[in-house]
Amino acid sequence: MLDIFKKNQGEHPAEEQEIPVQPQTQEAPTQEPEQLEANQRLEEPQNTAEESLPTTLETLKQEESTLLDQKTQLLSIEERLRLKTLEEIEKTKQRINGLKAEIPELKQKCESFAKALEIPVYNVHAD
Repeated sequence: MLDIFKKNQGEHPAEEQEIPVQPQTQEAPTQEPEQLEANQRLEEPQNTAEESLPTTLETLKQEESTLLDQKTQLLSIEERLRLKTLEEIEKTKQRINGLKAEIPELKQKCESFAKALEIPVYNVHAD
């Protein structure tokens, strides 16, 4: 098998030498620009990423600040609503107490009118 290879080299020595030289010559220039482009593409995202880090940080800080302001406003609203709710509860309790105080007085007045008119009055239950 080696003999055949040697015979082929002997018959066409010029072709054998040119074939290996051409692909090497052609591949070398095409690999270098591709490698350069690949290296540039790898460096560009890093540079872009590194350059955008301060911008990204600033954007995040602004967003955080906006969210903190919004949180503060909502907490303030929540507190005002809580106080208003407590006020309404207190007012309602006072009205209930006032009604509880009025009912026995009204019941007594109704009973006295009914007695004066000699009309039977059915007891209205007040709790």
